[in-house]
Amino acid sequence: MDINQQHSNTTEKVGMGLVCSVETFKKGNIQLVKRLSGFNGLSIYKNGEVRKIELKTMERSDNWIAINGHMAIDKLFFERDYWMYFVLIPENIVVMTRALPFIYNQMRLSNETNFLKELEAWIKSTKNLSKISSLKFIPRINIKFNYSLRKLSEYIVSETYKHEWDNSVIEIWQNQSEWKCLYKIEEF
Repeated sequence: MDINQQHSNTTEKVGMGLVCSVETFKKGNIQLVKRLSGFNGLSIYKNGEVRKIELKTMERSDNWIAINGHMAIDKLFFERDYWMYFVLIPENIVVMTRALPFIYNQMRLSNETNFLKELEAWIKSTKNLSKISSLKFIPRINIKFNYSLRKLSEYIVSETYKHEWDNSVIEIWQNQSEWKCLYKIEEF
């Protein structure tokens, strides 16, 4: 094993540290929550804004994510005020997205598909099967991105950006000894 290669738990801790740091810098009050909640933390601002945050730290691979468990899948696809923060290591970049619109853009899903209804039925059936049997099902969804996070963030902060991600990518921050906002949608 390469001595410079970090364990994934260490990488996640670095990502959480960066998210806590940027939220505090932005005057938010970050609260970490229990793992069983389906997300990693809450960021609360004095103006009443609350973000439920799921954190994904990406050191090498930045073109897919995994969502594990009934609660996390349910929150991601069925809770409208759910955010995904992607931390790109070693660049120290935090990409803040509205989760469901971001996933829709990455997977190129239209609102007209029955995807959400079918996913909801699948979640309910696995929960019911777990209740009536002695088996415990822990569903996992792997989401392959059409655009890697590094390439997408580079594109969004470029002069050629055409604003097609404005409904889902809300802010991009980078820390190089201090926080710098690279991109922000003003409505949020």
